[in-house]
Amino acid sequence: MAATISDQTRTLSRLQQLELEARRLAAMLGRVQERTDALHARLRQSEEPIGDAQRRQQELQKKFRAQEADLKANQERIAKSHEKLRSVKTNKEYQSGLKEIDDLTLIGSKLEDEMIACLDEIEAAQSFLKENQAQGERHAAEIRIEMDQVREEAQAAHARLATVRAQAEEVAAQVPPDLLALYRRIRDRKSDGVALVEVRAAVCGGCHVNIPPQMYNELQRRNHLKNCPNCDRIIYWDDDEERSEEPG
Repeated sequence: MAATISDQTRTLSRLQQLELEARRLAAMLGRVQERTDALHARLRQSEEPIGDAQRRQQELQKKFRAQEADLKANQERIAKSHEKLRSVKTNKEYQSGLKEIDDLTLIGSKLEDEMIACLDEIEAAQSFLKENQAQGERHAAEIRIEMDQVREEAQAAHARLATVRAQAEEVAAQVPPDLLALYRRIRDRKSDGVALVEVRAAVCGGCHVNIPPQMYNELQRRNHLKNCPNCDRIIYWDDDEERSEEPG
């Protein structure tokens, strides 16, 4: 038995539902990379201050160790200068030795001041890490959880998309070829992908414009499918839907 207009519209409606779901899933998957990139940027932004503070602390500790080594070497030079001073023969050599010790002492004093300043910077970096590291790690963990959720959603969407597309192919095989070609031609011209709409109270469900009274009467007979004269979508009338809206 040939399919009735009602059968055809139901089949087309099911096909359209599946294709619109596939369209929505594909759009969602298309945004996955954008969402992932945004999360990676947030993660870097969250980790950057902590990483900077840790690197700064390491640099300062390295600098302090170098200053310690310089101070120790300077103290050794002062000790040698004192030892050398005890063996000088002339006043000129003695005065020269004293000046050398004074210069080395001045260098040592400057190194000690720099070391104190360096210790203050190390303490400030440690204080920053103590105050912010735990919070930063929590924030980073939250972002990683969100990234895992995005991946899980994407995997589920991929699986559902494959199922929906397979179902759409099965349903499309049930639609007469000429009607399927008409449906697809209209669908491909519409930005929302909607080619089939219901008419209620003589109003097209796609463009919300009234259709001519004669066309509405013909549509209610359900002998032929019609196209909306305004938006060109395939239109149909469902008396069950309209009866359900009538007051009881």
